[in-house]
Amino acid sequence: MNRTGVILAGGDLDLSFAKEIIGDLSARGGVYLAAADAGLEACEKLGVLPDLLLGDFDTVRQEVLARFLSRSGVTVERHNPVKDASDLELAVQALRKRNLRNAVVLGALGGRADHACANVRLTYHAALHGMRLTLLDPQNRIRCVLSEGEDPQEVRIQKSEQWGRYIGFFPIGGAVRHLTLTGFRYPLTDFTLTDRTSPSLTVSNELSGEAGTIRFSGEDGAGLLILESRDL
Repeated sequence: MNRTGVILAGGDLDLSFAKEIIGDLSARGGVYLAAADAGLEACEKLGVLPDLLLGDFDTVRQEVLARFLSRSGVTVERHNPVKDASDLELAVQALRKRNLRNAVVLGALGGRADHACANVRLTYHAALHGMRLTLLDPQNRIRCVLSEGEDPQEVRIQKSEQWGRYIGFFPIGGAVRHLTLTGFRYPLTDFTLTDRTSPSLTVSNELSGEAGTIRFSGEDGAGLLILESRDL
């Protein structure tokens, strides 16, 4: 069975939600658990041992860090605080080096806006390297699907499986072309979505039936961010 990478990050993290997600993924195929810096504190509260502990350790409480450094079975990667990548980006890189091609990040959103924005962009960067990275919390599920040039990509969302009522779309890395939404309350046909189009045009869409289909192509390297959200 293929394990799913799970990264506990230092943003807002609902512990009961994290426990549910880790348990579900463990039952489906197993989990490789990584704690990125302050994400280690969630491990302690959840009573779980990470496979990988990574970061510059400038935000985790040092007494918590000391307790885990003494535990066997934990791989530790300590990084210099003066670096060109966030702890979360380094954790994603570490999972990719371990051939984990599907990963979920818990605690990627909330708190500082600069980190939240960088983490959303990280889903695109991971996709460029062949990894499906999903940011997940009780309110949001965020992922990126790359275009394949002029060959159309198709994504299907089932109402029974969607993450909340609302679905938003944003381009990243270039223009998304021929965007066609069927089965949505606000359909689009052959639309070109770029950073120059209305920034809120593709916010708060909804499925109109039991499933919706997203078709698009794009410039080389362009991606489509898909954000599923619910009101809490």
